[in-house]
Amino acid sequence: MEKVRLSPGVSTFPKPAAVISVGTGEEANLITLASVAKVCPKPPIVAISIQPRCHSYQLIEKLGEFVINYPTIDQLRETDYCGTRSGRDVNKWEELNLTKEQGSIVQVPMVKEFPWNMECKVIKRMKLGSHVCFFGEVVATHSDPQFVKYDTLDPDKLNCFAYIAGNYIGLKKGALEEHGFSEIY
Repeated sequence: MEKVRLSPGVSTFPKPAAVISVGTGEEANLITLASVAKVCPKPPIVAISIQPRCHSYQLIEKLGEFVINYPTIDQLRETDYCGTRSGRDVNKWEELNLTKEQGSIVQVPMVKEFPWNMECKVIKRMKLGSHVCFFGEVVATHSDPQFVKYDTLDPDKLNCFAYIAGNYIGLKKGALEEHGFSEIY
């Protein structure tokens, strides 16, 4: 197979599009990021990357906390809106009629209308080129009960999307196989 060489900046894999909430009270803001990843299972640590020029960057620096809010495909418009406007210019909570919901541990509000929320406390930050990567320990995870089966997420009920090459893509609903299925053969 002959391959085409792409720019090193092109992502060759889908990334989750998540809405990150930062700050508290009237200065609470929402920002959409596709640079979101789980980097360690024990303790659960996630990483988000954000440019220092972004309004949300100062709010993460100030509190050392953030919440990752994952939308369904039905909330694609809200997700895109939060990533295309600055919190310096618009109150995204009000414009989108989103509700601030108090989490169980961090001060930063969760987005009540989004079915999955991960409360995170910053444990490390690292400057990486144009972005600063914040590593956050997940201190609480919440899910709408309709997406849970046997105390974990039910892959047959997920209704998510991802981001790749400047586009949102729908993810097939349901699991293809369970991890470890190849051991049977």
